[in-house]
Amino acid sequence: MSRKPAKQRGEKTVAVLDVGSSKVAALIALVGPDEDVPRVIGMHQLACTGMKSGLVADLAAVESAVRQAMDKAERNAGVTVRDVAVSVSAGGLESDLATVEVDIGGQRIERADLDHVHDEARAGIEPEGRIVLHAEPALYTLDGQNAVINPLGLHAETLAVSINILSAERAPMQNLEMAVRSADLNVTSKIAAPVAAARACLSAQEKALGVALVDLGAGRTNIAIFAQGLMVGFSSIAMGGEDVTQDVASALGTPPYAAERLKALKGSASAVPRDNHERIDVPGLQGGDSLYQRPRAELVHAIRGRLDVLFALIDERFEELGFVGPRARQVVLAGGGAALAGIADYAEGILGRNVRIGAPSGLTGFPEQQQASAFNVLTGLALMASEDQPDFWQQKTTTFVPAEGSGLSRMWRLLKQNI
Repeated sequence: MSRKPAKQRGEKTVAVLDVGSSKVAALIALVGPDEDVPRVIGMHQLACTGMKSGLVADLAAVESAVRQAMDKAERNAGVTVRDVAVSVSAGGLESDLATVEVDIGGQRIERADLDHVHDEARAGIEPEGRIVLHAEPALYTLDGQNAVINPLGLHAETLAVSINILSAERAPMQNLEMAVRSADLNVTSKIAAPVAAARACLSAQEKALGVALVDLGAGRTNIAIFAQGLMVGFSSIAMGGEDVTQDVASALGTPPYAAERLKALKGSASAVPRDNHERIDVPGLQGGDSLYQRPRAELVHAIRGRLDVLFALIDERFEELGFVGPRARQVVLAGGGAALAGIADYAEGILGRNVRIGAPSGLTGFPEQQQASAFNVLTGLALMASEDQPDFWQQKTTTFVPAEGSGLSRMWRLLKQNI
């Protein structure tokens, strides 16, 4: 292994963990005092069988995977870490709005007025039931009508702010943190996976114009909607790449590990006539070295069958979140499921929108084989941890009980009206 550059004075070490349904990935990076881009100095990933649909199902297995992944990353980096930022992809992730309004009396809006409405918004969220992961001002309205991004300097009778809150259930978060702490690591922050993925693979122009980020994970599919630079909606589907793998295993009569490999090497979301003539070697369920041949079309059919169900649900969630119309045309696919051959073209046909595959950017020293859609969350975690800029809600630790119904689609409509 090549010798690692010595840590320079003033450099900060950041360590992050992406604990997913199929794997645990650890990354360590250095951030220099005069550098804007974190430099990766250690990384490792390995399979994890202790998670199910993003939730801890076997505490000991998750602890062991976390310990091994970070230990190997530390050895590669030549450093020992204690504090880590951890991704959250499940645990009942929900997005909702908390809206408050204050009287301005026709005066010019000053910084003190913004501080006042922010304080009122924080105070209006009840501290019970759920854990707040992120909360940011998503929309300001003047006199109940005009939606603005920055109200400073404008005149109004009333000023209202809608805070977009991303929260999770308490017990799953406690289980995840317990598994990480059992591996002798201190969880300094928990970052929602869609927030981290967006930081790594969405451009400022996309988030300003309006885009849906669809993170195709192993156990879950997370959808985050952005407009005018803000996350304005979120939804989660308890279905992902593992479901595709299980369907392939059942259709071909092969073990799940073999089905996963066949999906990666021979699978596709697009069917072509030659699939009926191409034969693929399929390991049998009886084990050993036994192989039998099946048409590749059977593999593709099994994959597409599950994708048809999943993308129909994604399209429904777009409707529920208000991501419709001529300003809702851009979709970015991320996560390990986005590595499937032909999936961008398939998604364009089903969703009727422009679709691209999101690849991570923003780090140096990242191994080339890890510069793929499956590592967007890990990259985003490192970028956010290195910035060390607390969001609006981290000024106060609390929990959140979501209100009845959701105002997210209403906010999306307001934003579209003002684009």
